[in-house]
Amino acid sequence: MTLVTTREVVEINEGDPGSDLRPEIALGWRRSVMSGLDPGMEVRESRLFDVDRHSRLLRACSPILTRLVDELNDTRFSILLADHSARIVDRRVANRMIDRHLDRVKAVPGARYLEEVSGTNSLATAFETRKPIAVAGDEHFLEALRVFCCYGAPIIHPITRRLEGVIDVTGPLEDRNSLLGPFVMRAVRDIELRLQEGSRQSERLLFAEFQAQTARSKSAVMVFGENLALSNAAASDLIGSDDHPILRALAGEIGSGGRITRTVALSSGRQVDVHARLIADSREGVLIELLPRTVGPTPTLPKRPATQRSPAPQIVLVTGEPGSGRSTRAREIAGPAARLIDLADTADPRQWRNALADPDGVVLDNLHLADSRTAALLRAALPAAGGTVVLIGATPDELSVEHRALLAAASVHEERPNLREAGPEFPGIVRTLLADTQMRVAPSTMDLLSEQDWPGNLTELRHVLTSARRGRTRGDITVDDLPATHRHRSTRGLTPLERAERATIVAALNATNGNKLAAATDLGIGRNTLYQRIKYYGLSR
Repeated sequence: MTLVTTREVVEINEGDPGSDLRPEIALGWRRSVMSGLDPGMEVRESRLFDVDRHSRLLRACSPILTRLVDELNDTRFSILLADHSARIVDRRVANRMIDRHLDRVKAVPGARYLEEVSGTNSLATAFETRKPIAVAGDEHFLEALRVFCCYGAPIIHPITRRLEGVIDVTGPLEDRNSLLGPFVMRAVRDIELRLQEGSRQSERLLFAEFQAQTARSKSAVMVFGENLALSNAAASDLIGSDDHPILRALAGEIGSGGRITRTVALSSGRQVDVHARLIADSREGVLIELLPRTVGPTPTLPKRPATQRSPAPQIVLVTGEPGSGRSTRAREIAGPAARLIDLADTADPRQWRNALADPDGVVLDNLHLADSRTAALLRAALPAAGGTVVLIGATPDELSVEHRALLAAASVHEERPNLREAGPEFPGIVRTLLADTQMRVAPSTMDLLSEQDWPGNLTELRHVLTSARRGRTRGDITVDDLPATHRHRSTRGLTPLERAERATIVAALNATNGNKLAAATDLGIGRNTLYQRIKYYGLSR
């Protein structure tokens, strides 16, 4: 086979009779070049993820993998299993020599083996194309992998038709065998059959648990499964379609204890106690019981009448990330008559001293941006305040002694939560932002929005909803209405550096209205590099 250089890869066209590469391999090479790879590079380092040894995929595959290892006994072939995110979750070898070779190319459990880190190979390319593929020797894009021959095939769930994972058989190039393809495909069929049988068994368990619970209780009961949702008449009367994302998000919070209890507000305004528990031996099945409760209004911080003076004024500190609604919350606490002073723009202490004397209260914004002298003077003046004082600030890692002393003067500290941590409260926040319209967010769209990272918090959410409305005041907001940057599910488990990088890319794409060339220029990176990061973070192309 004739080797192809990186420069020539860009010029290869599918079906080009002048190329020695098969069309599917040529396309894989082209994708590798666009990811910034060079044939002489090593496989890129990948952050290692924890492997769930009790996952649905591993439960279905484990006996099949054991059988395959027995059949490959006395050979130099290995078996790799990757999940729906291309993370290697299992590796079986019949010969320790191939084990050491796989370690050198970073094909280890926990690694995410994508084309952008490993180039064209049967595991990553089968994941990319959702099709079986054989890759041998010089067909690998990276020279480090050209000592291998391999065959990989995707595992598709027979019921949901979702990609569950990829199975790959890899060995030394000199052991290349045309029977690898049928061998792997037989294993894939057996795994998919076990997934189908497991789903049916799980559904039977869910039905049985649902019937048993509704027979014991007259309360509202729901069951969520892998591809199933059940509810009795009481639940249908109590909850609306907008409440499903809330309940699913709450079910997702169940930890190793197997159960959770929360009080949530439904879209109707009613508050309910939600008792959720995992259903034993089912596939991610959760049973939820909802008990309506009568509660008073959410307590708020007391505000003194304008005529009342107190020798100990109430001092409240509200902190949080930008866009988290800290300013709105501060005004709620201080009351509509309170004065607002921005310490970042106020150099003259007389301005905030006069405001502190006002019995209607004062909101002092951007505390963290005030200089140390202002912080010290403000700390000394607080005891003489005429009304409620609400301080607004971020929570930077480093503060001066004067700032820390000012923070300590607050009798109440309220930390505004990040939007990405809203959990079951997220749909209610969305409905509040759309309260002046007759718009409705479709349940699937609400699910998608609730899984975003929201580095800009409420400000970013408000921008997304405004864009999705497109001037309308009624109707449904669907996934297609969302900006391109928010149509894909966010990649969870990012490091702080990755989260910051993703937020920067999203901001650049928003600023350029999705123009990737302009966004790459603004970011100071190449267009191919931007495409690579867009794909890595699950953003829309």
